[in-house]
Amino acid sequence: MIDGHSLKAVIFDMDGTLVSSLSTIMHCENEISLKYKNQPLTLEDVIANFGPPARTIITNITASLSKELQTRAVSDYYECYSKVAPSKVLVFPGVIPLLKRIRSSGRHLALVTGVEKIMMQSTLDPFDLSRFFEARVTADDVRSGKPDPEGIILALKQVKVEAKESMYIGDSPVDILAGKRAGVWTGAALWSPENRGNPTTENPDCEFRSVQQLSDFLFPKSRRDQEPYFGSDLPPTRDPQSKNPRVKVHTEKSNDGR
Repeated sequence: MIDGHSLKAVIFDMDGTLVSSLSTIMHCENEISLKYKNQPLTLEDVIANFGPPARTIITNITASLSKELQTRAVSDYYECYSKVAPSKVLVFPGVIPLLKRIRSSGRHLALVTGVEKIMMQSTLDPFDLSRFFEARVTADDVRSGKPDPEGIILALKQVKVEAKESMYIGDSPVDILAGKRAGVWTGAALWSPENRGNPTTENPDCEFRSVQQLSDFLFPKSRRDQEPYFGSDLPPTRDPQSKNPRVKVHTEKSNDGR
């Protein structure tokens, strides 16, 4: 049985977990496709592109063009994203108070994202989110992206916490796979409306249908009076799809014997 209160490090994915960035991505990929290919993209096209870093996605969109134009298109995409993100990116309700609470409890916070550093900064900085994370690992820091565990392993080294005392939380199947391969506990973030694949298909250790459920898991009711708390905008919520308002925890042992 996993005890959320005993975790020493909580590692988050970014897009679809902490923030909703789909409208920003949709806007800027369309802008680039129209500018360089004179072709609009559908929502399905954009969702199908999810996975690799933005530079790879834009290079693929402009694959028939010269290297010079591809490089220019990537630069234009970065510029578009940085301009649009402050007004279009949404931080999921309850995320900021939860990050504050985790830090104030003395636990370590890290971020492992599949996007480049410039994209991470454009996403986090308008909301002052970078300050919460001791370690921030991007596509620029690793040779292989998720589901390779390299990024999570690097984050663990930076915060100096063992895998068995840590959890990685993400909204896609590759997040769960990467966490399992890194040897950490895994949590599926199911509160995002963005469709990046169903993370429950990879049998995460926990499933969280809301940020509140994650908060309840990390700060069990019996211990809440002992923890410093910041952020009164996290009222108790009930999962409307379940009679049980608590987090779904898989109690069977994983293949690694944890």
